[in-house]
Amino acid sequence: MAPLKLLLADDHEDSLEIMEYFTRDIPDFQIIGTCENGEQLIEEVMLKKPDLVLADINMPKTNGIQAIKECLLFRPSLKFIFVTGYSEYAVEAFRLSAIDYIVKPIEKTRLYKALEKAKNLLFYEKEKQTIIPYDKKIKKLPIKDQNSIRYIPLSEIYFVEKEGKKCMVYTKEGIYDTNETIGKILSRLDQSFFPAHRSFIINLSRVSHIKPQSESYIVYFKDYDKQASISKLKIGEVKERISKLKE
Repeated sequence: MAPLKLLLADDHEDSLEIMEYFTRDIPDFQIIGTCENGEQLIEEVMLKKPDLVLADINMPKTNGIQAIKECLLFRPSLKFIFVTGYSEYAVEAFRLSAIDYIVKPIEKTRLYKALEKAKNLLFYEKEKQTIIPYDKKIKKLPIKDQNSIRYIPLSEIYFVEKEGKKCMVYTKEGIYDTNETIGKILSRLDQSFFPAHRSFIINLSRVSHIKPQSESYIVYFKDYDKQASISKLKIGEVKERISKLKE
C-alpha cells in the first residue's frame, strides 16, 4: 500500500523542525508539506489531499481548530492530530473526531503512539473502501431540504455552492438549498464533478469556458447564465480533468 501522506502545521519553526525530525523516517508515512498558519493549512489540504494532518492550534490568520473545520467541509475523510501547548482545547478537538491531542513539549514515544493509531485507522479504512465503477455510480443526487428528500439527476447539475451554513445546488430546472455539507454532497457525485474551490463543486462536463479574475478564475457553463469560481490552486487540475473528460 502507498505511504500515507502527512502534512505538518505549526507557526513556530522549531516545532515544525521537531515534528519533521520525529516523523520523516517513520515507515508508512511521507511528509508532503509544512504550513505556518491556518490559511496555508486549508490551501495545502485542498491542493495536496493529505491523509493525516499534525496541526498546532494557536496559529495566525486562522487557528488550527477552525482551519480543520474548514478542511472537513471539502475533505470529510481527513484525519488529524493536534499538537499544541494548550490543554484547554482538548474537548473541542475530540468533538471534531481528532485522532489524538498531544500537549507540547513533544515526546517522541507519545507522538509515535498517536501516529500508530492514525496509521491503523487509515489502513483499515483504505482496505474497506470499495471502488465503484464509473458507469454504476448513482445517477441522481439525493439532498435533504426541510420537508423531504429531493433526487436531482447529476446531468442537470451545473455546480454546487457553499453559502453560509447551506449549500445551493444549481440546475437547469432551478436552485435547491440544503443544510448538508459540501463534503457530504461531493461524496455522492461522480467523476464529472470536481471541488474547484473551497466553496464550489463544478460539473466539468458542463463547462463552457474559464476566465481569470483577480486572485481566482470564473467558470462559465453551457446554456446557463450563472457562474462559479475556481481557486488559483486548482486551475491546473481543473484543466487537466476537463481534457481527460474530452478524450
